[in-house]
Amino acid sequence: MSSSDQFGRTFWGRAWINSLEARGNGNETRLQRGRTDARRGAVRELTLNSGHIAARVVGAHGELFGLDIAVRPLAPSEWEQVADAVAGKAVHLAALLDGELHAGVVDDAAAVEVTLLPQMSELRPDCTCEDWNEPCRHAAAACFVVAEEMDRDPFALFLLRGISRDDFISMVRTRRAAAAGTVLNPLEDQAPLGILAAEAWRGAQLGDPLLPAPEIVHSRRLLLSPHGPGQYSPWDAQIPSQHKVSTERVDALAVDAVDRAWAMIVDGQHSGLGSSATSDLARRATGASSALAVAELADFAGVTPQRLTVWAHAWSVAGDAGVAVIADTDSWSTDQQLLAEGRERLVEIGHSRRSIALNYHSLRMSEGLLLVIGPDHKWYRLTGSGQRQDMRLEQPPSEDIRELVEEPS
Repeated sequence: MSSSDQFGRTFWGRAWINSLEARGNGNETRLQRGRTDARRGAVRELTLNSGHIAARVVGAHGELFGLDIAVRPLAPSEWEQVADAVAGKAVHLAALLDGELHAGVVDDAAAVEVTLLPQMSELRPDCTCEDWNEPCRHAAAACFVVAEEMDRDPFALFLLRGISRDDFISMVRTRRAAAAGTVLNPLEDQAPLGILAAEAWRGAQLGDPLLPAPEIVHSRRLLLSPHGPGQYSPWDAQIPSQHKVSTERVDALAVDAVDRAWAMIVDGQHSGLGSSATSDLARRATGASSALAVAELADFAGVTPQRLTVWAHAWSVAGDAGVAVIADTDSWSTDQQLLAEGRERLVEIGHSRRSIALNYHSLRMSEGLLLVIGPDHKWYRLTGSGQRQDMRLEQPPSEDIRELVEEPS
């Protein structure tokens, strides 16, 4: 079989697949079916541990199967031999101490009669499906997705074979230090351990900026499928229909919470916990993948898709305040002095005072054009058919009303 598709884009991913496919041991058909299932995103959750692969895989008819694959770990003596071999190769050692895994490590291990890459016969799959063949198509699918994990982090192979990245590097460093006649400090060069969440929040109030993220926070570590955004692991709880709880919605909210937490920690974005329900709904609609997804969200929230689309546009233009302005006229300022001052600013740039109607909460300049003061004390330009529910936010707000209106020609 060819491994020239999405699986095995690096040496390590390809080597993993080639080893499983080696020797034509009668698994070809099941491996091909597994590859097809993996391509269609059937593997919805994958966890790699020492000597162990756990996954949940969606079957051909929508069934959800639990899967456990035991991977034969290497003996401690075998890892010591591999560490000795790597420590003796300057290029491979330098790459390892930089946190990278050189492809030549496979040959280093082979030189001391240790095989790093397992063949299918060294895996022991246990699936809840009724297929007695080993591997079943679900186990085969999981194996192909493991190749993607190795594309991202080749040390995943070491983990499956029974040793963590840090433990192996420590083992090699000990040998390097011994060869150099030095004593290695066991606390030297350890990876940062992060920071406890309780410590990060101690003494802080909701909305305060977090402490700078520790160096260990460098990439997302989510229990998501490796096949892209939205492919989260399904929650298969059995909820009685009378409770009207959608497990898919709960899953989507969990993924959204992880994304927002990540944005807070890494990008310094605001938590949004103080946003109104309407504003939060608008925010989620901006991330919807299609008009159908917006319609489903609107139906679940009890609003029309048209209104939700307008709210989402307002959120993308002006955030929470923009949604408040477009969704709730009670958020408009009724300060007559401020409204009158705004009209005077427009008169200053050449507009006729008679063309600007001063209402109790807005300025109307023409049919369908309103200028209002939002809850953030900025001016907003709204347009529509004249009905409040049809109003749209055209552009970002401004503290100067003149920036929202062109000078008359």
